Amino acid sequence: MKRLIPLILLAALVLAGLPGRAAAFDEQSVMICAFRQALAMLTCKTPDKYSFLGVRDGVYVFNSHYAKGFADFYVQLNGDLAVFSSRVWHGRMPSGRIVKDYAAGCVQVIIDPLPCSSFHTARCCGSQ
Repeated sequence: MKRLIPLILLAALVLAGLPGRAAAFDEQSVMICAFRQALAMLTCKTPDKYSFLGVRDGVYVFNSHYAKGFADFYVQLNGDLAVFSSRVWHGRMPSGRIVKDYAAGCVQVIIDPLPCSSFHTARCCGSQ
């Protein structure tokens, strides 16, 4: 018993000194969620109106009904910036800063929402 106590104390000290496990999250799916919210903020729609089609050559592609028909919307990454574009916007390319919080498993896209938007932040969190 006397030998067991020092071992238990040593194990407790070792475990107390170890850093906690970082929260792991599926970064791509969280980014898709944040981009969907940002597109909704830029078009005064709800995020569920945007379908994610996939990533082509590093560009996130979404589809939604816009104006008189369906249109593709693109999110291109440039460092910590997300550049949003679509053919239906006739050259308008708003951008937002991407902020990743790895400890919390969150991604936020900081953009200026349109006055008609019911959303004010494009932030998604997730864990895997």
